[in-house]
Amino acid sequence: MNLADIKHLFNYTEWANELAMDAAGKLPDESLRRDVGISHKSIYETLLHMAGAEWIWLERWHGHSPRREEAWSMWTPESCADLAALRQRWAGVVGRRNRFVSALDESQLAADFGFKLLSGDASSMRLIDQMHHVANHATLHRGQVVGMIRQLGIDPPSTDLLFYLRREISTK
Repeated sequence: MNLADIKHLFNYTEWANELAMDAAGKLPDESLRRDVGISHKSIYETLLHMAGAEWIWLERWHGHSPRREEAWSMWTPESCADLAALRQRWAGVVGRRNRFVSALDESQLAADFGFKLLSGDASSMRLIDQMHHVANHATLHRGQVVGMIRQLGIDPPSTDLLFYLRREISTK
């Protein structure tokens, strides 16, 4: 993977996340917040988790590794009351990430990049691997969101990479 691949992967991630957010936006609040017994309980809390995780990694890339309490206090239903607030906050994360990625070069992607885990323990891995993880994490949880939407009897959006790539081909 190189810088162009990472940019493409994040473009796909943003496209697919928007589809999931748009689908969530069509749901009544009761459905959006219904606890269906998945790891983050509801569609809304799963979307909050996705955005919060992207923020945590972005903070690390900017030299600040949030602790668990700080990270999750910003991404709760109490601190981010509705989908409009979540969408706005998440858009800020995406904008900052895009600026960060745009300023990178290939050597920075390949370099080991240290950070602290939410527990405060030190860790390190190549920046490109961290970025790949962020996109993969979003894919995992988008799949959960799509599954929860399907459980509500609604046709969910198709967020697979294949649909993004086919869309790209058809618009050329």
